[in-house]
Amino acid sequence: MKTVISGYYGFDNIGDEAVLKCLVEGLKERGLTDITVLSNKPDETNKKYQVKAVNRNSLKKIYKALKQADALLSGGGSLIQDKTSSKSLWYYLGIMLMGKFLRKKVYVIGQGIGPVDKKFNRWLTAKILNKIDGIAVRDELSKEYLKQLNVRKHVVVAADLVLNFPCSDDKKVFDKVREKEGIDLNSSEYVLICTREWENSELSRVELARAADLIAQDYGYKIVFLPFYHEDIEESDRVATYMKTPYEILTGEYEIEEILNIIKGSSLLIGVRLHSLIFAFISLVPFVGISYDPKVEGFLKSVGESSAGDINSFTAENILKRVNSILQQKEEYINNMSKRLDELKERAKKNFDILFEHNKFEV
Repeated sequence: MKTVISGYYGFDNIGDEAVLKCLVEGLKERGLTDITVLSNKPDETNKKYQVKAVNRNSLKKIYKALKQADALLSGGGSLIQDKTSSKSLWYYLGIMLMGKFLRKKVYVIGQGIGPVDKKFNRWLTAKILNKIDGIAVRDELSKEYLKQLNVRKHVVVAADLVLNFPCSDDKKVFDKVREKEGIDLNSSEYVLICTREWENSELSRVELARAADLIAQDYGYKIVFLPFYHEDIEESDRVATYMKTPYEILTGEYEIEEILNIIKGSSLLIGVRLHSLIFAFISLVPFVGISYDPKVEGFLKSVGESSAGDINSFTAENILKRVNSILQQKEEYINNMSKRLDELKERAKKNFDILFEHNKFEV
């Protein structure tokens, strides 16, 4: 089967690149090796994942790739939403519509759905999703949201593709970090903060900085900011300016495996970015999530956790309360995480099952 993958790829976003790696490897493990990715940096995507790649902004190249393919996979990530912009939603829906126009199998895979707020966008989303061949979402909230949009297709609840990312210890990574940053992560226990800009909320920055100070003072942890996207470096700096205790911001460019090892070596992670929380989860590192989007709530609910609050209303005390609760029963907490992780790893495989439910593709 010749497959085309559409998503937010080639933008140097650690979370989305991890999704793509797991999606490509999952397909190859099942014998599907003829893969074309629509990418913002096709040459880089080609080299990194050993797949074909075409420019996601070239209608001519997208059309040609789809015409030669058997199936289109839209995902993973959070593509079906208009919070970013209506244009973004129309782009991904348009790719799906093109796939159906060319009589190809079209699947939504590993996605978190919503929010889709505009009336026309809700109508358009339901219209197109009701025409495609299969839908697998990463949490129950996404399934419920599709019902609200009047999507009548059968929806499989799987899990985030990144849950099956291989996670291993590599002590050499800290030498690389020290080389790039001049920071020794071996000398003391550290807490990671993975934030992102959201609606320019100065109050949330103050509260996050206060929380970092309280954790450093109460537990003696070193505070380290870990950006997941280039713009997160500036946001980390904005938060850190309100801190009273020492801190470090990692500014180097890191591979996904390096990021995972940095997280694995930490004592705790406080995250706004969804995939920072998922990386902590698969590394069995305690984490506290701050919700800026339904996808964060959806993930936290799927692992039996609750957020420390909404990005626009949380307080430092909310975070500290969650941290205290986790650290007081850390061993039990990690044991429960481990059991839940095993369950969700199995569920994540359902993303691929929908490709074969009613089809016998040649591999």
